[in-house]
Amino acid sequence: MGESMEMGTIHAGDYLRRFCSNLGMNHEEIKVVQETVQKAEEFDIRRSPISIAAAIIYMITQLSDSKKPVLRADISVATTVAEGTIKNAYKDLYPHASKIIPEWYVKDKDLKNLCSPKA
Repeated sequence: MGESMEMGTIHAGDYLRRFCSNLGMNHEEIKVVQETVQKAEEFDIRRSPISIAAAIIYMITQLSDSKKPVLRADISVATTVAEGTIKNAYKDLYPHASKIIPEWYVKDKDLKNLCSPKA
């Protein structure tokens, strides 16, 4: 009769390349976003994968040397995640920043440049 089709689990990383590309991020930034998302999966962040992806993009763009700043509103448009949702997911991820952002990227960046999530 009917056949079932397994869809599999969706992970934040499934969306990243398209989102980063839409935001004009360079290869290094895309790589660090992908690695950060993989590390973040080790933590119990109770957010949808797409919200986590958007928040990590926001986090990494703050550390970027890019001349053109990427605003949370731009990330919201590119990812279809509301700005408030990005802010809340960022708030959940922020305490883990030093553990999830790869050392090779952080070494010449200062995590103090990340904006503190407001309550």
